[in-house]
Amino acid sequence: MQDPTTAEFLDIREAAEFLRVSETSLRRWTNAGKLPCLRIGGRRERRFRRSDLLAFVGAAGPTAATPSRNHVCGFYTSEVSRARAAAAFLAVGLQPGALALLVATRAVQRGVIDVLERERPSIRTDVKAGRLVLGEYRNSATVQLEFWRAHLRAALKNGISRVHAVGDVSAGALGRLPFAEILEYEAEYDRWIARDFPVSTLCQYDARKISGVDAAAVLHCHTGPLH
Repeated sequence: MQDPTTAEFLDIREAAEFLRVSETSLRRWTNAGKLPCLRIGGRRERRFRRSDLLAFVGAAGPTAATPSRNHVCGFYTSEVSRARAAAAFLAVGLQPGALALLVATRAVQRGVIDVLERERPSIRTDVKAGRLVLGEYRNSATVQLEFWRAHLRAALKNGISRVHAVGDVSAGALGRLPFAEILEYEAEYDRWIARDFPVSTLCQYDARKISGVDAAAVLHCHTGPLH
C-alpha cells in the first residue's frame, strides 16, 4: 500500500478545499460510506485519495456524487482554490468519449492547466487535440449562450456523449455586466442549455467580490449547488 504521507493523499482540510465543500460534509459522506477514505494513526484521522475525490464529482459514472447533467455553482476565495476546483471538475471531461470546456481569462486558464498537468502530464496535448477546449467570455449574455450551444452541438455531432464545462463567471467580460443580467444569463443557461445537452457545468464565482444576497440569488439559479 502506498504511504499515506505522500502527495497522493489529502487530509480533510485539503480535501474540503479540493471539492469546495465543508469538512462537516466530508465527515458526513465518509460516515455514510458515500466517499472512501483511509483512517490513520491513533486518532483515526481521515486521508483521501485524489482519484476518489475526482470520482466523487463525476468520474465514476453512476456512482458519482453528481448526475450526468447538472448545473452547479462554486465559490472560491483564492486563485489556488479556483484553479483546483476547476481542474477537478474538468478532469472528468478528459476521459474517453467526453469533452472538457473551460471559459475563463487566459491567466485563469494557465493556472487551471498547471494544476491539471500535475495529474495529467499530457494536458497540453489534450488542448492541441481539442479534448480540452479553451475560451473567454463574450461581451453579452446572448453571444455567450450561442457560444455554448455551438460547441455542444459540435460535440454531439462528433459523437461526444458527455461534456464537463467550467465557466469562471466573476472573471472576464460577463462578470462586468450588471448583476441582474448575470442572473438572467444563468437562468437562460439552465433552461435552454443545461437541460437540453449532456453537459455538467460548474459556474465559478469569486466569494470576495459578491455579497451574501447576490450569492443566494446565484445559488437559486443552479440545479445542484456545491455547498
